[in-house]
Amino acid sequence: MTKIVDTERLKQVTKLETIECHAELESTMDRAREIAVDVSVPLPALVIALYQKSGRGRRGAGWWQPTGSLAMTLVVDIPTEENLPGGVLPLWSLACGLAVAESLHQLDPELNPDVRWPNDIEINGRKIGGLLLEATTTQKLLIGVGINTDGSKEDAPKELHNRLITIPDVLGNTVSHNDLLVILIPQLLNNILETISPEKREAILKRYQSHCSLTDTSIKLFDVLYEYEKDRPTPQSLKRATTLTGICRGIDEAGRLLVETPQQTCAVLAGSLTDPSAIWTR
Repeated sequence: MTKIVDTERLKQVTKLETIECHAELESTMDRAREIAVDVSVPLPALVIALYQKSGRGRRGAGWWQPTGSLAMTLVVDIPTEENLPGGVLPLWSLACGLAVAESLHQLDPELNPDVRWPNDIEINGRKIGGLLLEATTTQKLLIGVGINTDGSKEDAPKELHNRLITIPDVLGNTVSHNDLLVILIPQLLNNILETISPEKREAILKRYQSHCSLTDTSIKLFDVLYEYEKDRPTPQSLKRATTLTGICRGIDEAGRLLVETPQQTCAVLAGSLTDPSAIWTR
């Protein structure tokens, strides 16, 4: 285990109880799952790696980032058992994406990220980071975050050159993981808790709207789970489609993506903006 961040400073300024720093892991999410079932590990816990051999994204996609970039998973107790509009994971995914975008801008005002629903962080239309959230049967929430804090898009596999960007590509230099985590960890923890309060949840969704890169653009979604916006949500109102095309009108109070079609506006609960044939795998 290698000390790649100042763990003492991080514990002092955050609510973290456990911090693990690794030079290399198969996946920070895999290690986080082990922590989630180990009652001896105090939470919240943070797992960091400078390199992941088997990092992954949503829907089985491979995850690539330059060596030395920030790869982390935060393990927390699920803060509520109450029903949240749209379910906990969609809302928390948006709240955590917002936390990453706002933290990067707070770290350096020259960084102006947008959030690409549901879980990508972009600058100038290129992916600079992403998130993966999972809830466990032991009532733990795993928040995986990867940010391209090092290297260059030119280091990426050829298929990804036009999709990615790194902080050095934007700023001309890398950034301190210590300085970033001191901002990011409290933002993640606060945003998760604030989704529980209706008033604070509304404020988070409004802030998300201002960072949403898709609003008022034409989009095509794949493998879509949706319902009509005006329908009263029931299990019977859910619909599936191989593709859905329309104009994005932002998100609603449940964090669902609103897509205006010639027929009516659809509220999307799940889907992908990436054509399955274009998903990158290792």
